[in-house]
Amino acid sequence: MNSSVIHKAGWVVIDPWTIINDGYIRVESGLIKETGKGSCSGHIIDHGHGALLPVLVNAHTHLELCALKDKVLPEKGFRNWVENLINLRNSAGTENLKTGAINGVKELIKSGCGVIGEISTLGLTWKIVSNSRLRGVWFKEFFGNVLPEEITCNLNKLLIIKSIAGHAPHTLSPELLVDLKNITRKENIPFSIHLAESEDEIFFLTTGKGIWADFMTERGIDFSDWNLPVETPVRYLEDLGILDEKTIAVHLIHADKKDFEILLRHNVRVCICLRSNFNLYNMMPDLAGMLKAGIKPCLGTDSVASAESLSIFDEMTFVSKSFTSIPPAEILAMATVNGASSLGFGEMFGSLTPGKRAAFVYVPVDVSSKSGLLQALVNADFKGSCKTILQ
Repeated sequence: MNSSVIHKAGWVVIDPWTIINDGYIRVESGLIKETGKGSCSGHIIDHGHGALLPVLVNAHTHLELCALKDKVLPEKGFRNWVENLINLRNSAGTENLKTGAINGVKELIKSGCGVIGEISTLGLTWKIVSNSRLRGVWFKEFFGNVLPEEITCNLNKLLIIKSIAGHAPHTLSPELLVDLKNITRKENIPFSIHLAESEDEIFFLTTGKGIWADFMTERGIDFSDWNLPVETPVRYLEDLGILDEKTIAVHLIHADKKDFEILLRHNVRVCICLRSNFNLYNMMPDLAGMLKAGIKPCLGTDSVASAESLSIFDEMTFVSKSFTSIPPAEILAMATVNGASSLGFGEMFGSLTPGKRAAFVYVPVDVSSKSGLLQALVNADFKGSCKTILQ
């Protein structure tokens, strides 16, 4: 027989709507066997009076940019920020970028994260992520007009999917976008893309002109046959056949009600990165409108070149303070069940139900009610460090 370990805590958050006071989780062979309330027998680890909850999901990271923390300032506009970012990244050196990414993985785990969607432009973070305790999807990001000769996608034994991201509709030809999406569609794995993020993107796609057109021309990217202008970025991707339940649309600052209806109709997954959006553009997506439309967004931090940390607790806090009418349970869902589902890991992570992976985080909250617990979690109202358990 497999030996079991019982993890106890003052609170066990099965999911944002199912919370057990004085609860426990019984684990066997790395899987959750049982959850319950009150006394139990066996090999018991009592974590304390705080809460055990599912590991958090950071559905959009750029670990290659961790070495650039506090070095890229956004005040001169998006194009200048991008140019400075590229120049600093290129001058940082491969080893510094790798060291930054390794430290980023440590920060993620320390802050309660266990599942990620990592976007890698240079391909430097595959070994770092796949050799870590994190699970999720590693996306190789592509730009331009030309499909590389060989692209590999796979699912390895460590539960890390190797997939593809198209950077954005304003940096990829429509032909390459379709080719990349078709590769992931054939493998039935997630495809990520930045969408409706900046005013420069919107102006370029809807006119074929502007600052971004100049930027592309300077970099030798020919967009003369991209069939511009288009109506909106979301409707453009719909016309190209990019949108489906395996597509993760990131940001959507400039998406409207009609765009939300399109995304919902195609069951597109949505990831928002509010701190990064606010820091770069002093704007945020219409989160209330998304929720009203029926979209279930997940959370990402983006990179520490545009956000203060990789902590999803910090991200939830920002969401809670920026959108005070959104219930705490809904915000916690964005950080757990929505994120796991968006990355294709909903059957393994996102909640603490029997049969799922034993991946949870202990948070030293001091509360006396379920409502107080939810408020404390989404506002990072606790003292001391989290303890992340990944099996």
